Amino acid sequence: MEKYFRLLVIVFLFSSCTKEEIDLNSYYVEPIEEEIVVEVTPPTLELDARLSVDDNGYYHLTLDPTKNQTIHRISGVVENTTEPTKVSWESNLYWWLLAGQVVAEITKTYINYFTGEVTYVNLPPLTNWRNVLVPTINSSSYVGKGGEVNTVIAPIYRMKNDTLVIQCEVNEWDNIRQTIKIVLE
Repeated sequence: MEKYFRLLVIVFLFSSCTKEEIDLNSYYVEPIEEEIVVEVTPPTLELDARLSVDDNGYYHLTLDPTKNQTIHRISGVVENTTEPTKVSWESNLYWWLLAGQVVAEITKTYINYFTGEVTYVNLPPLTNWRNVLVPTINSSSYVGKGGEVNTVIAPIYRMKNDTLVIQCEVNEWDNIRQTIKIVLE
């Protein structure tokens, strides 16, 4: 019975097929001879150090004498790009974090639920285990909403009276870069 059923299915499939001639010339489309010109507007980059600027175009950052690093945000706007667009940052100043130097001191604070007293516990300090060359700027960021771009600088107090030179470059465009200079006071 199964043998006859298979034969019936095969006969049905072949009987439903018809041979049609297809005219390939009816599907031919003439090529377009026009040249399409797409104008690409190169991106623009404008940095804002968010600091006071003098007559020579130098920005001025006052370093905090009570801390090792002074953290400051540099902003900017990159226009005429598509997301994601990476931005590279470089600076001319670095510093050494030597092996054995204290990186952080941590104090844990908690409330003793039995007595209601606030308790402070000083944990052992975190120390660096090898010599490391530390840059004063984050090396990259991405363009955000509205073309906004940001990075953070963190010069140390020993760099007082130096000039921090920051260069920003839009990665996809070799010639889109801007340099700003910050006097560390």
